Amino acid sequence: MYICICRAIREREVDAAVRAGARRPVDVFRAYGKSPQCGSCACDMRERIAETTARERAEQPALMAAD
Repeated sequence: MYICICRAIREREVDAAVRAGARRPVDVFRAYGKSPQCGSCACDMRERIAETTARERAEQPALMAAD
């Protein structure tokens, strides 16, 4: 699903940017060489960033336990 219609950024691209270190919408745009346009996606993008960050944190202890 698209998070940003104006710049054609999908959920999976937000997730990949977060895994690469993005923590703010502007970081996601920069990761893809784009800039924000209308701003209507900001809330949805922040929410997706938070969800992905939380999921990454939850998975880390499981990964460390496996080592």
